Amino acid sequence: MSFFEYLLEMFGTDEPIMSNEIKFKDYSKPWIYKQLNALVAEGKLMRFEKGVYYIPTDTIFGKSLLNPRKVIEKKYLSDGNDTIGYYSGITFQNRLRLTTQMPNVLEIYTNNETSKVRDVLVGKQKVLLRKARTEITDSNVAVQSFLELMNDTTPDFLDDERKELIQEFIEANGITRSKITEYAPVFPDKAMRNLIESEVVYSVAP
Repeated sequence: MSFFEYLLEMFGTDEPIMSNEIKFKDYSKPWIYKQLNALVAEGKLMRFEKGVYYIPTDTIFGKSLLNPRKVIEKKYLSDGNDTIGYYSGITFQNRLRLTTQMPNVLEIYTNNETSKVRDVLVGKQKVLLRKARTEITDSNVAVQSFLELMNDTTPDFLDDERKELIQEFIEANGITRSKITEYAPVFPDKAMRNLIESEVVYSVAP
């Protein structure tokens, strides 16, 4: 199997390939980087940004472009095996249909950030990164997202229609009061205060 065939089999087309995740036989990193550069020169591989590549497909407009959202998700939300982050702010509210406002800047809490807060540009997409309040995992990402929502909103914002949408999220993700109690200490007091004053707490099972 050639190096290109390996990349195609492992990652497919129009999907982000992080250079640090490539492990081809026993070849060294310098050899891998040299091969990546050669494939870019041949047009078989495209460089999205430093350390991020993809195998393009041919379209009527030329080589396909990689969707920045895919890069963002792989770098900051899920590395393909584990959940490492979650959307917050207007971004998360829009995904839950609590608002029709479209965010110009995506807000994300992630394990892959060491600064308290930092602005980055992925392609042309602006992203506001925040260091995870505590390690984000598959088992706690939903409750952390929920508590972040409570911290970002106000009781007045949470009308009956929005409460129903939040309740759907709570039930779909198995969020319980015991899970909330476990993670509430790493969030500002505002989160629990809004949870109680908005009466959303009554939608959460023990």
